[in-house]
Amino acid sequence: MSDSLLLIILTVCSVSIVLQKDLFKSVILYSVFSLICATLYFIYSAPDVALAEVAVGSAFIPVIFIIAISRQKEFVVVSYIFDDFLSKELPGGKAGTGYELLSRFCSIYGLSLVLCPNEDGKFCGFLKISNVDLFISKSDETYVIKGKSSSLLMKRLESMLIPYDDIRVEMISDEEIFD
Repeated sequence: MSDSLLLIILTVCSVSIVLQKDLFKSVILYSVFSLICATLYFIYSAPDVALAEVAVGSAFIPVIFIIAISRQKEFVVVSYIFDDFLSKELPGGKAGTGYELLSRFCSIYGLSLVLCPNEDGKFCGFLKISNVDLFISKSDETYVIKGKSSSLLMKRLESMLIPYDDIRVEMISDEEIFD
């Protein structure tokens, strides 16, 4: 009876992990999932597997996930445009369209938006080019957002920007040099 209840809880936990948008909560749910699995292994007479599951699945892997997540707290955007698209505040108290979209995107994923204007060919000297998430420029009347094709966040941003005709998203390989 107790193993049936644990299997039901395990199913609910696994669905919750998939549906969770907050990455830290996902890691916590993953740890709970692993502890439930370890308990089931113990119930089914596999204490050695249960011990390994507790050590690896509930302790070691979540720590690695948390370290990786905590390093990706900033969403760095280098801007090559000089209009009010990325302005934090315009006359009338409203922000630019690009700033509003990126702020909303960052708040959904718990990121801090860092805007770096590129003036005179120099951008935020403290950044490595590999740490930049987006490059924004303007071609004619269209804003061009370039980002790494390997980034899951970039794919989510692209789907969020589909309704905007004046914004084009370009996926770039990690090896490609940004101009």
